[in-house]
Amino acid sequence: MLKGRSKFIKGYLFAAPLLVVLAIAVLFPAIYNLAIAFFEHNFMRNTWEFVGLQNFAKILGSAYFWNSFKVTLLWVVGNVSLQLVIGLATALALNSIIQFRGLFTGILLIPWISSFVVVAILFLWIYHPQLGVLNDILIRVGLIERPIAWLASPNLAQMSLIFANTWKFFPLVMITLFAGLQDVSTELVAAAKVDGANRRQIFKMVVFPTILPAMSTGVLLSTIWAYNSFTLPIIMTGGGPLRATEILGLYIFKQAFDAFDFGAAAAASIILFAQILVVIVLYLRIVGRN
Repeated sequence: MLKGRSKFIKGYLFAAPLLVVLAIAVLFPAIYNLAIAFFEHNFMRNTWEFVGLQNFAKILGSAYFWNSFKVTLLWVVGNVSLQLVIGLATALALNSIIQFRGLFTGILLIPWISSFVVVAILFLWIYHPQLGVLNDILIRVGLIERPIAWLASPNLAQMSLIFANTWKFFPLVMITLFAGLQDVSTELVAAAKVDGANRRQIFKMVVFPTILPAMSTGVLLSTIWAYNSFTLPIIMTGGGPLRATEILGLYIFKQAFDAFDFGAAAAASIILFAQILVVIVLYLRIVGRN
């Protein structure tokens, strides 16, 4: 009994340094952010004044906040959908390759390992109205007559950003689904072919049920990364034009470091956290039920 308790205590002692680091790096900032959400900073006196729920009321009554809320929902849905489709297609293609699979996997992972700043600058050049390769290709094939300012149009800017972010993150979904494809039974696939099933039927009845757990994981990771996006939007558009790409991360940043309203920024970050938590919990319950 005493020996088992001694091992239990030793385990916690070995984990104590890591727990302390996690508490400092994660728990303390979270508690501090929660605390200042109920305060307002007075720059004249350099003091914090307790205002209760006024910061939350200010945020929820702001048209700019609800605009960012809507933009964020569209951003998450667009990113998750595109990354899932492209990630599944590339995973299936990669799984069908026998020779040089490692080489192709390394090439496809380049966007994922690339810096956010590099990806942002790359797509700024691709979308450039005069010098961009995208406009040049579309004009050459006759799809457009004159260059398009992809990031200057409120109707096109968000979709352009979604494509850039999808290029950056689809390898994460691809490699997750590719790992799931390794569990597909070759015997079941062979039996389905013998029974006369075509490729669509094999995917529906054999492949899809097998990779569903991996697909659920990929969608969850893609959703979390989409909600946490910040670098690409702030470099490529800064939230413009006309706040068309101002996701909640950018809105919180502007509240804190442009308006210097740290209490409102903290309140908005708590609302964002609650939104992410609700979406993830609902998704996990739906997936778990299925």
